[in-house]
Amino acid sequence: MAKEFIDDENDVHVWAATEDEVVENAREQLDAAGVETDDSEIRERIAIIPSPRRIKSGTDGVFDERRRRGGERTTQEVVESGMDVGLGTGSTTAWAVAEIGRLLREGELEGVRGVATSLQSHELAKEVGIPLVNLDEVTELDVTIDGADQYSEEEPTVIKGGGGAHAREKIIDAMADRLVIATDEEKATDPLDYPVPVEVMPDAREVVAEDLRAVGGDPELRMAERKDGPLFTANGNLVIDCDFGGLDDTSGTARDIEQIPGVLEHGIFLDMVDDVYLGTEDDVDTVSF
Repeated sequence: MAKEFIDDENDVHVWAATEDEVVENAREQLDAAGVETDDSEIRERIAIIPSPRRIKSGTDGVFDERRRRGGERTTQEVVESGMDVGLGTGSTTAWAVAEIGRLLREGELEGVRGVATSLQSHELAKEVGIPLVNLDEVTELDVTIDGADQYSEEEPTVIKGGGGAHAREKIIDAMADRLVIATDEEKATDPLDYPVPVEVMPDAREVVAEDLRAVGGDPELRMAERKDGPLFTANGNLVIDCDFGGLDDTSGTARDIEQIPGVLEHGIFLDMVDDVYLGTEDDVDTVSF
């Protein structure tokens, strides 16, 4: 996580990796604006926020006000004291995780425990002070707040897996009594057409790719960004991103993929979504199924 200081009245917005850096930078901007504020007052107004360095979408994505608004509102309306909550991954969901931590610190929530869908969400939750339990310690969750690479406003289905953690994400999403997707309005598409991530056994990648072509897909092995070679998941498998064009028959495509030997999991989260909270330019809209 990072630290943030905001003074809307004087148009000062500062974020940095440490509290000391925020104080120093905020002091410079406040002095330039002729505002007299001592360091202790600045520190009292510093908040913990998702770090742009840790989120795939970077600074532009994390500080997109639609995503911030959507994530915070989701937590405020969905999470209650005593809940076990699945903690999803992504720039909008990161704001939901940060908001759970804030509400716990300020005493507005009590007894909330989190189960992380990825190492990223695990580390975010630790930093904001959410008590965590391992996946094998629970058999059901009250709610999971997760993100999506693409969602539908016509059916309770999303495509996930841009981060390569969709196998664990699907387990945690399925365990929840209620799955809430926190996202923004740009990711709505009907029919869904985002390339479907398919996790495969490494030795089966060629035969799986051929079978994916046979059911109408255009498969491409996902390559790692900062090293030579393909991306490996936390389970030691490879990811094939398969473009099917528009998914006019989402359930049929999901069934076709599941029947291919060597496929461990895919990124179509079929008929799993209860609600979508989507940040817009000036509000948060909801879609319920």
